[in-house]
Amino acid sequence: MTGVIDEGGGGLFPANYQPLFTVWRKGELTVRVRFDLMSQHRGKEFADLKDFTQMLPPRFGDDKLRFLGLGEVPVWGMHDGALNVRKPFNPSPEAKKELLEIASWAAQHGYTVHIHASSDHSASQILDIFEEINKTTPIAKLRWQIAHMEDASDDTLRRMKALGMGWAVQDRLYYGGEYIKSHDAKTLRRAPPIVTAMHMGLVVSGGTDAIAVSPYNPFLSLYWELTGKTVGGSLTRARDELPSRVDALKTYTFNGAWMSFEEGQRGSLTPGKLADLAVLDRDYLTVPVDDIAKTESLLTLLGGHAVYAAGPFASLENNL
Repeated sequence: MTGVIDEGGGGLFPANYQPLFTVWRKGELTVRVRFDLMSQHRGKEFADLKDFTQMLPPRFGDDKLRFLGLGEVPVWGMHDGALNVRKPFNPSPEAKKELLEIASWAAQHGYTVHIHASSDHSASQILDIFEEINKTTPIAKLRWQIAHMEDASDDTLRRMKALGMGWAVQDRLYYGGEYIKSHDAKTLRRAPPIVTAMHMGLVVSGGTDAIAVSPYNPFLSLYWELTGKTVGGSLTRARDELPSRVDALKTYTFNGAWMSFEEGQRGSLTPGKLADLAVLDRDYLTVPVDDIAKTESLLTLLGGHAVYAAGPFASLENNL
């Protein structure tokens, strides 16, 4: 891994970020970190976010550590819970109003909003609010994103595309046995509809929701994207929702860079971009698909400097 986007999460307070900031100040970060902020205090979200960002303009930081925006739960009353929650999501008018206020403020100040939605029904209600904001403050240039949403409908994906949004797909269904048991075959064959979204031109990034839900191994996540198989071997997506190896790889490279406004600096092996790359122990494009999850890096470069070395490159370890 050469870079990660941390969308925030429950139980993470400002003090929890101090070790990260300490490593950054010492110049010892070996992975590029982009992070969002959220409040842990129900009913005080807006006040906290205004406080947190007083000295944090949009995308403040450097090429190692950078603040992105608000996420992944701007308003706790609009949070629909975990993957396997099946109860109807009916947020209160007050919660919707609060999200409208916070997201409007974010748009006016140029902040990105990354928001959690476990279901299409939840995402639809969030988009109602984002579309209202977009009428007066266009948000396309801010690249707002929805994370998860395994049962995304075509209509929801089209609405996201119209707003210039991105979709942060996570590999939660790799461990989603309960999800499979509780959803019908029609839903499962599109869970999630990665290829449909790509054909619409929606930017889809890959992720793991680590470490609370799954490991942060990108190759395990790529295997899940390509096969639709769970850890137990059950199938979710049908063949027409399985991306090509190149398209899947883009979710972890170029598209991930797009999510943090950095597709011009990293995300592809292109002259002039940062030399962030990994030399793998096998050919991702040709090995049997089942072997992709076993892939390891032998050499990882960050800005052209080795941050990990093994095997035939082990001699570089002393230079780390």
